[in-house]
Amino acid sequence: MTAEIIHQNMLNNTSDNFDKSNGSWTYDIEKSVAIELSKHETKTDNIVDKMNIENLTGEELTRFIFQRTGIKRNLATFANGKVLITVTAATSINVGDLVAADDIFYQFIKAETFSTAGKYYVNVRCVQEGSVGNVPSGAINSFPTTLSNISTVINEVAFDNGYPEETDSSLRQRYYDKLQRPGKAGNKYHYREWAQSVSGVGKVKVFPRWNGALTVKVAVLDVNNGLATPSLIDRVLAHIESERPFGANVTVVTGEELVINISSTFVLNNGYRFEQVKPFISDRLASYFRSIAFEDGLAYISHAQIGRELLDVEGIEDYSNLLLNGSTGNLSIGDTQVPIVGGVINT
Repeated sequence: MTAEIIHQNMLNNTSDNFDKSNGSWTYDIEKSVAIELSKHETKTDNIVDKMNIENLTGEELTRFIFQRTGIKRNLATFANGKVLITVTAATSINVGDLVAADDIFYQFIKAETFSTAGKYYVNVRCVQEGSVGNVPSGAINSFPTTLSNISTVINEVAFDNGYPEETDSSLRQRYYDKLQRPGKAGNKYHYREWAQSVSGVGKVKVFPRWNGALTVKVAVLDVNNGLATPSLIDRVLAHIESERPFGANVTVVTGEELVINISSTFVLNNGYRFEQVKPFISDRLASYFRSIAFEDGLAYISHAQIGRELLDVEGIEDYSNLLLNGSTGNLSIGDTQVPIVGGVINT
């Protein structure tokens, strides 16, 4: 309620025996009180709003959830791994010395001394957190500044273990899951909680007794609902092994790709060519497939829904003869399969 409304209500409730005209003592005193009451009402409204988790973001959301459930927001990680350097004569490296993949910098994380020329593996870490440090093999190949007696550097293996900080929506969903399907005594929801507490993990499916008594299979996707990397799978397994009940035999896997090839006769809007529209189709369907990956109860890819997605693609006016992997019907999908866009053909 605004100060003006509060002030008017106060005047209405004040006896007409008093002078309530603008500028009078009663008018001015009650106006001052109304202003302060309005401020307190705003603060009270803010407090009430913060009792609803949907209104919380950032650090407030992190603190609210941790205090009530012990769930911590998954922090961003720094991509890291080994690079191979060529040493031409005795030299040393310091913590913080840099190598680079174009304009992405990585620093040595340990000081080392090399007494003779040769090739040596050393550990580096990206200076920026998140997925920016994920690069293919061979990408790290330069020095921002010259390092004495070191001539070359190369990463023989891709770096793929940099992940962003967990989003508010993901953290909030884990909170709801904890309340609605609490993990306890090593039940399937406990395994899901353990897996999702590892930075980089997205959706999770758990299959108790999948290979007999005391066996548990945990299937995980990454934060983008793509296939988890081997290093992420290893970290999930290590964490679950440190938490699980005695005697359980745990297997951690990622999803299996279900490649979906799309063919259709597209009617394009004026000014568009299919080669222009094709990447829009792939991007739209890839986004949709990520949104439904590992969805509970998902038994098939809907032919009709794919059609609806196509009609929302820029440049497409209509379509006909839509085929998914050569079929005019829905496509069955397994419990651990993840739909992936294959070829897109205009017939």
